[in-house]
Amino acid sequence: MKRKLILIVCTLLAAAFSLGAFAGCDLLVTDNEKDMAQVVAEVNVASDPAALEEAFASLGLAQKELSPEVEEKLGEIVSTDEIYKRDLVTYFLSYGYNYISSGYTYAETFELLLTGLADRKLVSQFATLYYLSAGSVTVDSDYVEQFEQDAAAAGYENIAESDGYRMDKTLRVADYLAAVGAEGLTADEAAIARYSYLLSDAEIAYAEYLVKSGINSAIDSYEEQIISEEETETSEETRATPSGMNTLAAYYYPADYAIYTGLNEEADCGEYEALEGSRRATRRLAYARFITYLRESNLVEEEESVSDPVQLAYYNTELKAQLEQLVIAKFSSTISLTMSDAIEQAALERAYSDLVASQQVTSASEFTSTMDSVSDTSFVVYSPAEKVYGFVYNILLPFNDSQEMRLAEIKSRYGTDTAAYYANRKSLYSHILATDQRGSWFNGSEDYSFDASESALDYYKTDANSDYLFFEDSLTKSATGIARYAGLYPYNGTVNGYDEETKTYDLTPAELDVDAFIAEFNAYVGKVSGAAVSGSKAAAYDSDETAIASLLADKDYSFAIYYEGSVAGVKEVSAADYLVKSNVSYKALSAVNELMFAYTTDTAGLNSYYGYSIDTIQEATSYVPEFEYAAQKLITDESGNYGRGSYCVVATDYGWHLIYVTFTYEGGAVYYSDDDDDTNDGFLYAQRNEDGTFSYYFYRAMKSSVVSSYTEDKQNELVDLLEEQSVTFYKNRYSDLTSIDA
Repeated sequence: MKRKLILIVCTLLAAAFSLGAFAGCDLLVTDNEKDMAQVVAEVNVASDPAALEEAFASLGLAQKELSPEVEEKLGEIVSTDEIYKRDLVTYFLSYGYNYISSGYTYAETFELLLTGLADRKLVSQFATLYYLSAGSVTVDSDYVEQFEQDAAAAGYENIAESDGYRMDKTLRVADYLAAVGAEGLTADEAAIARYSYLLSDAEIAYAEYLVKSGINSAIDSYEEQIISEEETETSEETRATPSGMNTLAAYYYPADYAIYTGLNEEADCGEYEALEGSRRATRRLAYARFITYLRESNLVEEEESVSDPVQLAYYNTELKAQLEQLVIAKFSSTISLTMSDAIEQAALERAYSDLVASQQVTSASEFTSTMDSVSDTSFVVYSPAEKVYGFVYNILLPFNDSQEMRLAEIKSRYGTDTAAYYANRKSLYSHILATDQRGSWFNGSEDYSFDASESALDYYKTDANSDYLFFEDSLTKSATGIARYAGLYPYNGTVNGYDEETKTYDLTPAELDVDAFIAEFNAYVGKVSGAAVSGSKAAAYDSDETAIASLLADKDYSFAIYYEGSVAGVKEVSAADYLVKSNVSYKALSAVNELMFAYTTDTAGLNSYYGYSIDTIQEATSYVPEFEYAAQKLITDESGNYGRGSYCVVATDYGWHLIYVTFTYEGGAVYYSDDDDDTNDGFLYAQRNEDGTFSYYFYRAMKSSVVSSYTEDKQNELVDLLEEQSVTFYKNRYSDLTSIDA
């Protein structure tokens, strides 16, 4: 089994475990200050210079040996890292349940956790020696991209003609020793200086944010209990929200953020957002309970001032752990950068060829199941020949209750699937009114709305639409926004105000008949895509009963199609470039997806990647016949007027459906290189960093497994070379833990 380094989490997260799954565990009786202060392991890679030399030579890293300057000062650069029993118990509380539930004994679990903690120290010490020997830090581009800001702001610069980035800091042994050896530093402060020297300002700010937000979250959990004891709230059921909404960059940190304790003002805490119902009194009480927990866990000394949590020794302990984690993550990225392009390219091209080969034998009857799994990390690269399949978004505008009753009467009188039935039900559709369904995004369990009138956002504005948008973090704090979701369509209606007593907004949605809705659709998709969105009423919709009967005889449901339109330019975008954000195909897709969230009552279609899969026209589907006919007609493109980017409005027993074609598969290999017509080389390594292309998504989906395997192998090789002489375990000091009887 491959060993994986344990990821550090804030100690405070252990509270949930100590009060939960392990509350009755015998190990907690050992929790006294003296016992927890015992050193259970020591790590020092400088203790075996020969093994260090072998590690540098054998790992295939860019720097092949210790620099003379580092070798001369080796004993000063590397000091022994001590792992305390408290550390081991803390990580058991955070991770132990996963091991125990997987069948490991307590003894095995504690040994695995302690070995993992020691390995972390070993890797971070080696990384320090490596970077000081190299005189600089280089990482893979993926590491820098996690900051979602330009490389310079993250503290890096691109290395020409390379996937690598170099940290904008020259490393010198003398500077490092001066930083870690400054007078008056505690052990934790020296460790913070040691790790910080190897990190950029952005990384240090991110680590500080992690600790502060972790403490705020812990205080939040106590305050939630206090607030819930004081009041009972009710809210309407919340409509589904887009996947990934308000998800920030992996290494996101706000420029202004502080811990809110109630001893200070919330207004002075920057981007921290207080809980609904929070008051200074409830916050102070919650902070007091949090401090009590830390004292009971021997994480805060009795004589320490607790007025400012950043001044606590506990804060430094957590910050040290987060900084160490970043150094280890950075070193993993350095290792991955050393994997040659030839190895990586060959592995990825082989993975693509294998995927094509496996899908070439997929039967037509199984193909829609393959389609249903499509995502940013799961791909359809080959479809059955001479058949067309596709995906559609469905915006359903339903009948109201009285219209449903009238429809039932018509069915009773004329039967179903008869010309008389279809001819007589038409009178109902002109009375269907579309309304914005996002009221619960104001008044549900969480308020996702914000007034965008004072923002710089170029959102859609009409006399009917409000100024309220949703998911502010995604629109204003994230460089990527929400995938396939434009986010610029405000609530369509009037926001009359907010009632402090009921904690709800007074909303009056606008009402749109089908023609007004089509006009709204065309206008918004046109604004977002920058393309002409046009169409016309379908002639067959005016068919009388006689004409309908003739069409029905041929299973032709064109009489149910009210309107047909398209977004100019979408069809011309290649499959490989379809999700490039600057292309009309992506922009139109993201606008239609947002309108689907705003208006459809078919909630089953929300958060689907491309929408509903549509079988080839040669096959029957489970959809109602008018929907099946319209969708298959749209994707088949026999006339040249349909396909990707086309849409229609069709009437069914459920109401109006606006069906938009998001993607199609037209037989054979889906993606091609620019200079080949029919070869299956759709993954182009040279295009792997072109955001939004198929090669970009395939590279990121598959690279993680290729690189992860490579870096894990290299880290394990490093540990195997150094562990025996560099790590000392004091088993007798934690034998009470390994002897716990499950």
